[in-house]
Amino acid sequence: MSHYRLEHLDLSTRFDIAVQMLDPSRPWGLVTQLAEEYQVSRKFLYQQRDKAGAVLLTALAVQAPGPKPASGMLAVDTDHLRRSIVTLATAMPGSIRNIQACLELVLEAHRSIGFISQTLKQAGEAASQQNRQLALPHPVLGEADEIFQGRNPCLTVVDGHSFAILHLSPQAGRDATTWGVSFLDLLEQGIRFQDVACDGARGIRSGMEQAELSVPLRPDLFHLLREAGGLMRSLERQAYKAIEQADKVHRAKQEANMPKRRRGRQLKVETSLAEAQAHQQQTINRYDWFVWLHSEIRQALEPWTCTDMLVSTQQTRETIQTAIALLKELGDANINAYAKKLAKHEDELLAPLVWLEQQLAPHRQSLDSGMEAAIIWAYRHWEELEKSGIENPCEGFPSELRPVIEAFWQALSTFHRSSSLAESIHSWIRPYLQAHRGMPDWLMPLLQLYWNHHTFQRGKRKGNTPLSLAGLDDIPTWSQVLDSLLGESAVESQAA
Repeated sequence: MSHYRLEHLDLSTRFDIAVQMLDPSRPWGLVTQLAEEYQVSRKFLYQQRDKAGAVLLTALAVQAPGPKPASGMLAVDTDHLRRSIVTLATAMPGSIRNIQACLELVLEAHRSIGFISQTLKQAGEAASQQNRQLALPHPVLGEADEIFQGRNPCLTVVDGHSFAILHLSPQAGRDATTWGVSFLDLLEQGIRFQDVACDGARGIRSGMEQAELSVPLRPDLFHLLREAGGLMRSLERQAYKAIEQADKVHRAKQEANMPKRRRGRQLKVETSLAEAQAHQQQTINRYDWFVWLHSEIRQALEPWTCTDMLVSTQQTRETIQTAIALLKELGDANINAYAKKLAKHEDELLAPLVWLEQQLAPHRQSLDSGMEAAIIWAYRHWEELEKSGIENPCEGFPSELRPVIEAFWQALSTFHRSSSLAESIHSWIRPYLQAHRGMPDWLMPLLQLYWNHHTFQRGKRKGNTPLSLAGLDDIPTWSQVLDSLLGESAVESQAA
């Protein structure tokens, strides 16, 4: 065989030599004869005998019964180190120097910064190629958002159904052309959009127009709710401040009416008790009114009522318009600005409800209110019903309602109006960007590939990967993905 030093002695010949050398009844002079025949030394022949004898003794020795214990030895070779480098770079945020320290402290293997960087660069290129081959079998509920590290932008596109990352690539700019090309790349890749939810970023909206992405654009409800939460906290602080001021004025009035003045500096107030109490009541009422009106707006935007009936779009519009008018009467500049923003995006906020009403209008004509409430209730509590042993949503309903139930399930499952999943991805990515102080070319492709193949440990997605939730079959494990990233060809290219 070619890897033997003595190429004329192949494996079968060595077997034959070992058998003759181990024979206790071999004739005198056989060793000299074999040495002359194969052009080797007598020492070599005795070494072959000793090696074969040791192997036979090990194989035929008395063994303990039962299964053999697993070996506790870890073979740390180059392949193992490269797999460790890629896993450390993706499974947890850490700089290249931290990866180097981990290899030295845990595996007792020193590797240079250049070796680690080259391994990650090569793996990132292979990951980028695999990411460009990703195509989902169904139209996705797109969620788009931007993340920045310094002045470097990155467009994140997530499937709102499966939580799979569809696009994660840093660019030099965030203009309409740049993001338009990104959306075109996704379309050429085979990604089909049912709709796209995003915040008010002009670059994303203009990019969708440049790419002629003719799908509904959903304004992000998540940002509007977060802005309302900030207003609530601000109004709450104003109310507590007014309460403290009214209490101070009340104590100052009590001290002024006391026959004997207390020690210390006298309390000084600039308003009367009546004015302080009036201001206190005004700030408390403003806070209470805003909280109530915001909860009414939020409840009106839900696709179903508290009685498990589909909401009326017209009634929702009237509720929001009335709430906006009442918000403007509260006499606060920040609340007025928020009310104007709600009025500006009123049609966009109602667009998902209008779509849902249009989708289900033909199927609701033959339903009474009780059956509609039962279908929506079953959809809302499907996780509990599935745990109780119910496998089919149509189970328990009349067979003639099967098409109606399937239509309800399809429409409600694709009801979409938030980019909060993209925001969650950014919360996961941010520590990596801070650890590397930027966006290395290899980082985003590896993070996208790792996220799509990792298994959720808790929540409603527990035990699944984003790609399995997207409907793909034969999904490789992360270990198999590492084999494809760091295969023999990769090793050879790095060695070259």
